Amino acid sequence: MFQQIKTVLVVFSSLALVACGGGGSSSSGSSGGTAANPMAISVPDALTVTSGAPLSFTGQASSTAGVITNMYWQVENLTLSANALSAVTNADCKTIQKSTSGAEASCVLQVTPPALLTADYTYKFTLNAVDVKGNTVKASTTLLVKQEASTTANPVAKISGNTTASSGDKVSLTCAGSGGTPAATGEPYSYQWVVSDAAGTTIALAPADTAATSFTAPVVTASTAVKLQCRVTDDKQKVGTATQTVTVAPIIKPTIVPISYSGGTVVAGATITLDGSKSVKYDVNGKVDSSTPIYYFWKQKSGPAVELFNAFSSVASTALPKLISTRTAFVFTLNVSNSVITSGGFSLDPITQLDVVFYVDPLTPISLVSYTPTQVALSGSAVTLKVDAPSNTGSNIVYYSWSQVAGPSVFIAGASTGNAGFVAPSVTTDTILIFRAGGSYQPITVANPATASVDVLVLVQPLPK
Repeated sequence: MFQQIKTVLVVFSSLALVACGGGGSSSSGSSGGTAANPMAISVPDALTVTSGAPLSFTGQASSTAGVITNMYWQVENLTLSANALSAVTNADCKTIQKSTSGAEASCVLQVTPPALLTADYTYKFTLNAVDVKGNTVKASTTLLVKQEASTTANPVAKISGNTTASSGDKVSLTCAGSGGTPAATGEPYSYQWVVSDAAGTTIALAPADTAATSFTAPVVTASTAVKLQCRVTDDKQKVGTATQTVTVAPIIKPTIVPISYSGGTVVAGATITLDGSKSVKYDVNGKVDSSTPIYYFWKQKSGPAVELFNAFSSVASTALPKLISTRTAFVFTLNVSNSVITSGGFSLDPITQLDVVFYVDPLTPISLVSYTPTQVALSGSAVTLKVDAPSNTGSNIVYYSWSQVAGPSVFIAGASTGNAGFVAPSVTTDTILIFRAGGSYQPITVANPATASVDVLVLVQPLPK
């Protein structure tokens, strides 16, 4: 497509101007101390495209002081985290057209928008020119590439629909992705929930990076609409969004709202705190009532069974098991009431509940290594058996256990440590003894065998005659 490009100072008659975009220019430069810059420059007008087709930007420069000696384009991303252009050609203006005198020149920049766009991207192109006297001038234009120019369509986020809740209620939200380019393996989409409008309240989503999430409806004194947005990202990093509105009704009777700051992702074996100390009782007017006590009861809802300590207090705790092979959710329910709650979950007054979820990641797999996997010893000599767990086990204790699997039986000293030993038996011919070291994050027993092992071989030779 041919377009007329307007110049700042000089209209070029000897060069054709070809560009995809409207004509226009801006310029700046220095004249080396002269009163006026003898140079002029022009570039196409700002351009907006909705396709990924290659584009050409033709810029012109001239000088009344002599020959144009150098031209080049600078390319900048004006959009934060924008993908780079797929192709940029002739930015250094190695291909250039000049007039007979050399005082007029044009350079064509060729670019191709990126194939993948997660938003509208803006790029800035600046043409610089220098003449034989050292005068400089430059002009800039921009390219806006709309997201619909991406090679894939955006995914669609579908939510469960607008809903209502009362202060203190647990509100569950679900989101499902479709369309776009889902991942071929694993989870087809990634999800993120964000609070787009809390309406002056405090909302904590847990978890925020899964298709399903929940939050405790905030305490309000008038009907309040809060907005939560689900963002669905496909395998091409394209994003689809949907916003769900939850209308929270004001308190109409005395109630307790349990607010817990516990939860999150922890490692196996960690001691966790279940904190319900932020629970607050409100009167019929929505004001805090601290004149009467609050009664608590923590109970495990799901996950491998663990023992809860201080279950009838606002703050309880438990130690999570270490032997977990995959990420596991442990859900605990905080029960609060105006009256005592029994271990069976009964109270004379209504009970308000809040679930707290801990996602427990397994510990790093243990990898045992022996720095002396084979040894030679004489009959009657002391032999050391050493094993280590050099993997990234952090501060977790590794328990060891040595056993003999071949050869004449010997007594193993320090069999439950990483450094064991024995006295080589008396033999008349070369004899092989094999010992096996096991490792685990918990004491090794028949019920809890080792999770990793390594064998050590000892060749015992008879004493020389």
